[in-house]
Formats: sequence, structure tokens, C-alpha cells
Amino acid sequence: MINIHARVKHLIQKYDTRDPERIINYLGIDLRYEDIGEKAKGFYISLVTNKYIVINNKLDEHEKNIVLAHELGHALLHYHKSTCYLREYTLFPRGRIENEANKFAAELLIDEKNIEKCYIEGISIKQLACYYGVPKQLIKYKFNY
Repeated sequence: MINIHARVKHLIQKYDTRDPERIINYLGIDLRYEDIGEKAKGFYISLVTNKYIVINNKLDEHEKNIVLAHELGHALLHYHKSTCYLREYTLFPRGRIENEANKFAAELLIDEKNIEKCYIEGISIKQLACYYGVPKQLIKYKFNY
């Protein structure tokens, strides 16, 4: 089992950022913004020794950041897979690999140090999502709701 929390914590410490685009650049992953249609929000592909993340150039900044974090999760957790992840990006479960990428995105984008653990128990998922500025589904992945 992959310790996603530890992997993300190490990345944040090493690169001193939670910004997925900056981490992608630091890692030398080829990042492109393209018109990839209405349904696809982004995908990761590994070809031989090259890694590519393609993001739909029609996304707003908020959604772009979430998709970047999710696809970065694929690039780091599933680099050994010679699979192109072309499915529409979703925060809803679609198997182990997608769950891991979603967990990675949640760990990267949500800094639990910003709020005391004792307060989290008394706050609704909706309130936490508003506080962190992320979808409710990411809150569920981060805090195991």
C-alpha cells in the first residue's frame, strides 16, 4: 500500500510549495494546456521515459489546480503503468488508481495545519470545503469521511 500522505508531505517539504504546477515544473514533467474537448479535463501519459500532463485549457484557475494535483498524483504514484489516463477527471471513485490520485490531490491541496483537529470533528464537510476552497469530495478523501 502506498503511503500517499508521506509521499505528499515529502514533496511539500522538498519543494516548499503545495502548488501542483510548480511541483510539476520542478520534476521536469512536460505540462501542456490544450483544447481536449468538452468532457476531458486532463490526463497523464507516460511514454518510454517521458511524462506528460495535458490539461484542458478551458478550465478556470480553481478547477485547473485540482486537475493538476490529480494528474500529478498519477505521474508520481502510477509512473510504472504504461497507461494513458484518458477518462474524464472525476472526484468520484473509479477504482484503486483513481482513488489514489484523488487522495494525492486532497493531501496536496488541503493543509490540515490550518485548522485544529478538534475543530474538524464539529465542522460539516460543506463548511470544510468552503474553508479550504475545494470540492466536498476532496474533504472526504483528506479526512476519511
